[in-house]
Amino acid sequence: MLPTSTARRLPVLALAAVPVLALLVGASPASSYDQERQDGAVVQNRIGVVESGEDYEPPLPPVRQQAAANAPNIILITTDDQTASDMKYLPKTRKLLGKQGAEFTDAISPHPLCCPARAEIVSGQFAQNNGVHSNGGAYGGYRRLKNPHDTLPKWLYEYGYHTGMVGKFITHWKPKRDGVPTGWEWFDVPRTSAFGYYDFNMFTQGVKRRYNDGVAYSTTYATERTVDLIHDWAPGESTSADDKPFFIWTSYFAPHGECGESTCKVGPTPEKKYRSALSREKAPSLSKKSYDAPLHRPNRLIAGSDVVPRGKTQKFFLERIRSLQSVDDGVAEIVAALQATDELDKTYIVFTSDNGYQLGEHRYSGKILPYEESLRVPLLVRGPGVKQSRPDVTATTVDLAPTIIDAAGAKAGRVQDGRSLLPLLTRGKRPVGDTALIQAGARSAKDGTGAWMYRGVRTSRYTYTNWKVASGPGFWELFDRKADPFQLRNLDGDARYRNVQRELARRLSVLNGCKGTKACFRDFGRMPAPRG
Repeated sequence: MLPTSTARRLPVLALAAVPVLALLVGASPASSYDQERQDGAVVQNRIGVVESGEDYEPPLPPVRQQAAANAPNIILITTDDQTASDMKYLPKTRKLLGKQGAEFTDAISPHPLCCPARAEIVSGQFAQNNGVHSNGGAYGGYRRLKNPHDTLPKWLYEYGYHTGMVGKFITHWKPKRDGVPTGWEWFDVPRTSAFGYYDFNMFTQGVKRRYNDGVAYSTTYATERTVDLIHDWAPGESTSADDKPFFIWTSYFAPHGECGESTCKVGPTPEKKYRSALSREKAPSLSKKSYDAPLHRPNRLIAGSDVVPRGKTQKFFLERIRSLQSVDDGVAEIVAALQATDELDKTYIVFTSDNGYQLGEHRYSGKILPYEESLRVPLLVRGPGVKQSRPDVTATTVDLAPTIIDAAGAKAGRVQDGRSLLPLLTRGKRPVGDTALIQAGARSAKDGTGAWMYRGVRTSRYTYTNWKVASGPGFWELFDRKADPFQLRNLDGDARYRNVQRELARRLSVLNGCKGTKACFRDFGRMPAPRG
């Protein structure tokens, strides 16, 4: 069971000009939340609308062993569709995490789409092993996740951790159909895939709520729920607190808009105080050669595409970075809560995004494509023993679960495809693996052959992709990012790169069915040099 103060009280939402500590002081465990659960009534108050309530017990497995006395806390903070270059606009996060730990310079989301990336986070596996190839359709969504009750929270809870999930979960998870995944002691997530900023629905410990009073803001909500959990679970902070370490996944919706994989109807809604911020900033994509340059032998999916209107790109860019200001505030508040509870030095904080995003590069706005803007994500880590550094290792989303499990001293319940980055972070030991599998799944047979849209490999220099199409032959892309950083010239079939392409094709054939760390991350040796 959760600590009484958390399990029974109505989560307190910090409203305008009301400090969270002031709301918490004197809060009685026997709050209006209890009455709402008993009545199952529809209640309107400053917090929102409680649409239904019922008795709820979190689905928790038996604890196999108590966590070690020095086991660290772990907080995973994720954003949605944030690019690596967006970190420029999160100065507090860079100062509090990057300057106090490691900021990776080549982190990627190898399956750059929301649902598959989040499935990688909870499973530590690539899509060929966890089952989630796309956001929805025949090959995607939460229902395609294999063994959904044997994932990261279960493994951590079994080894003596408190476990909390706050914010965006895995796309198309449905409360009645899917149930709460085993291991989440606190589960507070959107109950529909349609999730807004000032109008959002939550499923909080079995209670459905809608927040639409024009004050509640989803980013602030996730921050304050995280702060609440820290205060509830930190030893000595509440009458029911114990000595167990905690794991919290704080999953922000920003800077996501009402967007699909390649279209965006409405951009993200910044918090009211930030709606005019950063007005002098210009979208970096507008200055890239890839924004409006004619492409040499372009990908068939974007061949003939019109240039994305520059005004549209600039507007969307500003909405995105403005929405991220509240995330930046949230990171600072989480760090402050850890410091106030004397838990900061005992806590690993990991900050990343589920995938990157293209803002007009290659005449495309969206994610999922195997280009740098879609693949690259921020990754910052601070915590016990983490050295201040800027690792150039290619870290991936698949590495997150193994790293968290390693830090906790726990054991995964399924074969892990990723690598623990902890030896690198604390001892400078570089992980094995110089070639990363990259891929994207199809929603239906129209999008590709079988369950795949494309599969490829990425090294520190090259990106090689084998595209699947429903009719006719497939096609290939090869980019030398050292010579062509904007990925404008497709070198497929170029005689100078014949040996390079042959070697990359060999590596792809080895990795495309891989399972387990040693199979998925291996040292292939030196790449041959291009001729001429």
